[in-house]
Amino acid sequence: MVNQKAHPPKGLVWTTLFFLVILILTGLIVFRHDLPEGIPLNTKGQPTIGYPKARVHVVVFEEPKCDNCKDFNDKIFPKLKEDFIDTNKIIYTVIPVSFLPNSMPAAVALLCVYYTNPLYPNNDLFFTYLNYIYEHQPPEHTNWATLDTLVAFARNASPAINRAHLKTCMEKEIYRIKIEKNNAYGRKIMDGMLTTPTVYVNGIKAQNLNYKELKKLIIDVLERKGVQQ
Repeated sequence: MVNQKAHPPKGLVWTTLFFLVILILTGLIVFRHDLPEGIPLNTKGQPTIGYPKARVHVVVFEEPKCDNCKDFNDKIFPKLKEDFIDTNKIIYTVIPVSFLPNSMPAAVALLCVYYTNPLYPNNDLFFTYLNYIYEHQPPEHTNWATLDTLVAFARNASPAINRAHLKTCMEKEIYRIKIEKNNAYGRKIMDGMLTTPTVYVNGIKAQNLNYKELKKLIIDVLERKGVQQ
């Protein structure tokens, strides 16, 4: 006796496959909808590097005396630069703020370097100086952000920094108002509590700043924008 197996009609097979595809696509759509919409951010006049036409914009609020900012800059930023900035996938902006005791001179110094020529702000020089400050940042509780220290940092960071201009700019606190406006803006979008480092990816606040989670958020936003990985 020969055993025979009943085969489902071809129409039923194709119908089943069709609905499976629909379910998968629906799942992907729902997954993407789980990603919140970002808030609009004003980064005009803020130090920025990366591909200007990138579809994903990472914005970081940083405080020059902040220990956690140093950790972010030393451990996370180099990976962001390698994976996303140098590959033209994101544009990256830092908004410098000051709220820790005696940190205003350091924040002002950063903008003095950035605006050495106000008509042509120097993004690369800003980030060179910022990176040097974080790499050599003394303990947060010490009063290290003095004119002499910041000028010495500039001398060691890059010969391209005009130290005479930096000294005059710091003595006159030319960009103090700009930093205070950054502070106010940060408090406004953070519901009154300015914290650093705070990272936004296309306006979506990163809830976890370990690199694995931040990278996942950036990739999710890139995929939402249709950028292939």
